Amino acid sequence: MIEAVPERLEGAPRQFRRRWSDEFKERVVAEAMEPGASASAIAHRIGIQR
Repeated sequence: MIEAVPERLEGAPRQFRRRWSDEFKERVVAEAMEPGASASAIAHRIGIQR
């Protein structure tokens, strides 16, 4: 049996999983629900990909 083991490629950036509070997520969703809100602009402002 061959076991697949994922390996990080040499030179690949390390990615860390961010933990967002429920309060933060509620604020972002509320902002996104506003008329005329741009998901792309909100994501850029908080530093995540849309």
